[in-house]
Amino acid sequence: MIPAHPGLAGGPVYLDYNSTTPVDPRVVEAMRPYLADWFGNPSSDHAYAAEPKAARHRARTQVAELIGAETGEIVFTGPGSE
Repeated sequence: MIPAHPGLAGGPVYLDYNSTTPVDPRVVEAMRPYLADWFGNPSSDHAYAAEPKAARHRARTQVAELIGAETGEIVFTGPGSE
């Protein structure tokens, strides 16, 4: 069973998605290793970059397969507030 989304669980329903969006608990779990253990910049050449670089490649491959694109066509960008 998929856990309740934090934006829909109890209380008022959060609708200010223009400001920020609640993160799905499954995404939090998938990202946890890269926020705590494998935090290196994937665009760098040092040892800390190896695992994040591999994860970025896996993510590009997964997204490309999902939408029927080529891996090289997938570009990840940061938010405008970075």
